[in-house]
Amino acid sequence: MLRRIVAWMAAALAGVALGLASAWAALEIGRAGFVESYGSWLHSRAAGSVGADPYTRAIIARDGLLALSAREALYFTLYEDEQGRPLDESCVYELSGPPLAARWWSVTLYAADNFLARNGDNAASIDASRLGLNTAWSVRISPVRGNAPFWISSRSARRGFSLTLRVYNPQDGFRPSAQSLPALRTVSCAGMS
Repeated sequence: MLRRIVAWMAAALAGVALGLASAWAALEIGRAGFVESYGSWLHSRAAGSVGADPYTRAIIARDGLLALSAREALYFTLYEDEQGRPLDESCVYELSGPPLAARWWSVTLYAADNFLARNGDNAASIDASRLGLNTAWSVRISPVRGNAPFWISSRSARRGFSLTLRVYNPQDGFRPSAQSLPALRTVSCAGMS
């Protein structure tokens, strides 16, 4: 009798371990199946999908993205500079882009912990209402504003921060590509030559 109980408990523990391992694999490995890349920008096709299966919903919930449908908004995220290095608060970047065929758009910086950088600068994002819908634009991303007319503060964002571009009500002419999305250029980095 004791052997049966021990065998049953071992089988139950093995089942739980296998279930947890498969859920982890689905969340970690499965996420890559939904991602499209446009240059350095990444876009998840699963974001805002009403037909998402439970694993897709778990991936989106884990990443903390409460997304609108693709008709209403498209989300693109940038984690690396043009050299493939993680974005770093000690660097100064310039993000510039063409006019985006959309009703409105914004770019927001998220610190390495996926929250807004806690710095009190009140410069976490920039949007079309400040830069214009039908014009090319440029914004400085750095820990200090300096003389930049448009600025997103990376102070306290640490190494590994990200930028999220939200394109609201994309028009029929909007086609994401490395050329149609903003380009990031590293201006300088402290401690690098």
